[in-house]
Amino acid sequence: MSNKNKITEGFEILLKYRYLIWVLSLKELKTQYRGSYLGFFWSLVNPLLLLIIYTFLFVVVFHNTSKAYPVYLFCGILPYTWFQNSIIVSTTSISNAGGLVSKSLIPPEVIVMSKIGANLLNYTLSIPILVLFVYIFKMRLGLPVLYFPFIVIITFFLTAGISLFFAALNVFYRDIQFIIINLTTFLYFSMPVMYFDKQLPLKLRRLVYLNPVAYAMKCFQDIFYFNVFPKFYYVAGITLISIVFFVSGYAYFASKKELFSEFI
Repeated sequence: MSNKNKITEGFEILLKYRYLIWVLSLKELKTQYRGSYLGFFWSLVNPLLLLIIYTFLFVVVFHNTSKAYPVYLFCGILPYTWFQNSIIVSTTSISNAGGLVSKSLIPPEVIVMSKIGANLLNYTLSIPILVLFVYIFKMRLGLPVLYFPFIVIITFFLTAGISLFFAALNVFYRDIQFIIINLTTFLYFSMPVMYFDKQLPLKLRRLVYLNPVAYAMKCFQDIFYFNVFPKFYYVAGITLISIVFFVSGYAYFASKKELFSEFI
């Protein structure tokens, strides 16, 4: 099967199994909070606690006087948490699936997509808190918010491409899962999530944008913090990068999936 046909197959699987992906994503989210009294409320509590810690550290301890700094923090923390958690759990999703991969008729892509979908639902549940903070700090939300669904969709495909690649690679090389945990942590602190990119020297600022996720973070910050339409080169950059990553990630996954049952 040619690479072109493999990519076409990838989009067909997404469409054909979209309802199953949705159901598995909900199941994944319910399993995550099974037995807890607060349930889905933890989707709000976890990022809120993280925000409080960072706000105390940077505002109280380091005296950051930036306008509505907690809002800026939230704009970066929330989407990156979705991206990071999705990559981490997706990397081990196939290697931990066992018989579900070798004996089930469900395409293994569905397993990976359900992990990303569950974390996307977590992210979506956190958005009301971000909107609340926008109004608490007397910021504004305007027409740029219309770009939000598009940026989410594009970020989904970026996350899916990376997740599919590492999920397949981890089947053969189990060290990948540990590398990913450290790599995503490094990327988090190397991006302008807790600080503004203008605080970096110009040379370092350019290095930041070698990280594809940085473009998505800037789009979210433009929409919710600066209340401006995301810059064209951010949108064009994240769109092009997401397409390339999804196509290449799925191509690698599709080329290896027939071997999964031999290594699980």
